[in-house]
Amino acid sequence: MSTTIEERVAILEKELIRLKEIIQGTRVEKDWRKTFGMSANDLGFDEMIRLGREIREQDQEDNA
Repeated sequence: MSTTIEERVAILEKELIRLKEIIQGTRVEKDWRKTFGMSANDLGFDEMIRLGREIREQDQEDNA
């Protein structure tokens, strides 16, 4: 049993609508307020900040 082009297009349109709904439902908004504070009380993050500060201070001393 073969389907007509109209039936095939209708199937594709329904699938496209379904996919768009999935994508829109999982869309991630880029908003800094959603991630602010995520690293609070994180010792690894604190260490990264400390090391970065050390590197910047050393660079300033080297360039002085």
